[in-house]
Parts: sequence; C-alpha cells; structure tokens
Amino acid sequence: MPLLISLLTANTSLAQSWRSAKLEVFGGITAFQYFGDIGGASGDVNFLGLLDIDLLSTRPGISLGARYHLSKPIQVKANFTSGIIAKSDANSRNENRGFAFRTLINEFSIMGEYYIIPESDENYFYNIMQVRGGLRHFRQPFSLYATFGFGGVHYNVTPKDNLASSPHFSQSSSLGFFVPVGLGFKYAIMPKISLGIELTGRLTNTNELDGYESPYGNYNDYYHSLLIKVNYKITTNKRPRFQR
Repeated sequence: MPLLISLLTANTSLAQSWRSAKLEVFGGITAFQYFGDIGGASGDVNFLGLLDIDLLSTRPGISLGARYHLSKPIQVKANFTSGIIAKSDANSRNENRGFAFRTLINEFSIMGEYYIIPESDENYFYNIMQVRGGLRHFRQPFSLYATFGFGGVHYNVTPKDNLASSPHFSQSSSLGFFVPVGLGFKYAIMPKISLGIELTGRLTNTNELDGYESPYGNYNDYYHSLLIKVNYKITTNKRPRFQR
C-alpha cells in the first residue's frame, strides 16, 4: 500500500510548474560569425549571404545570464556575452586588398522570449501502469521560442595584415548598440536542468566593428552567434499545485 500511494503521488512531487521556478540561470559556449566590409564571398553572387559564411573565421565566446518567467509563454532575460569576431579578405572578392582584423567584444542585452512550443510543467513522472519502465516522459521535453531585444556592445579592434598600415583603418568609437533577433530550442534532461541551443543575429548601429572606414560601405556591420548552453531552474520553497 505505501508503494502504491507513492507511485500515485510521484507525478505531483516531480512536477515543475513555472510558478514555482520562475527564475532560471544559464551559461554556455558561443560561436561568432561576422558579416561586414572585410571578407565575404569570392564572387558577386552570394545567395542571400550564405556564401559569405566562412567557418574558418568562426570565433569563440562565453555567455552567462538569467531569465524570469512572466507567464507560461513569455520570459525575459538578461545576458552577458564576451568573445571574438574576426575576418580576412583571403578567398574573397577583395583578396588582393589583403585586409584582416580581430575584434574583442563584450555585450550586454535585455531580451524577451515568446515560446512557440511552451515548456512542460511536468517533464517527468512515474507511470503506475508501467512500473517496470521506471521514469518516463509525461509531456514533451522540448520547447521552442523566438527572442528579440536590445543591447549594447563594447569593442576593441586589432587591425591585421594590410589593414594595420592602411589610412582607411579607423576606430573613432568603441561603443555600439544592436537589436538581437533569434530562435532558441531547449530540451529538458532533468526537472531542473535543460540543454539549449540559440541562434541570434545582431543588427548594429555601427560600421566600425572591423575598423575599416569603407568609402563604399552602405550598411552597418552584422554578426550572429550560435550559443550552446545549460539552463538551471531555481525553485522556490513553495510547493507547486497539482496540475490537472
């Protein structure tokens, strides 16, 4: 009888309602890819920017932050990221120019998240009809969200190759602003812990992230990141209500 009672009540004790775990912290490793006046495709056609992607120019970073649940589908987060963006004219349409750069960036952003597929309140439970099966998923362990916000970035450019001696190198400012837009995916591996991946593009207000003062530049610099992270829910002492 005690075993039967424990099995019947296991799903409520393991349930992680968003009301009992509104705060979540996260950290992870970021990969940056830059798009601007240096580097790019070798020809005039780049298929909507796809050929501008250079995997060898991907640079690392770290990211730390926290998010707060305002409601079941809506969350808000604060995020600090530090890393490197870099690019070279090698194998691009401007290969003969021979410019290259390396920029250290530190950014802080406030972003909202809207969950297209919300997180489950009960990721795990004991199924009394399948006791031998042990711990089983009750609802989907994954969630999908869109994210949007506003942020500031501090950057420090190091010119390389021919850019170091070029009169076109300039860094009149070391501060910029950006609008981050992205998509994220989370997968719960435990009631309090989930793994996540987030792809975020940044529309900036500056054309100096690479230090090149181009007479032909009509667009501001753009860069995006791919973040792989671990999320941890901080639960309150208040016991969650039974979810019908």
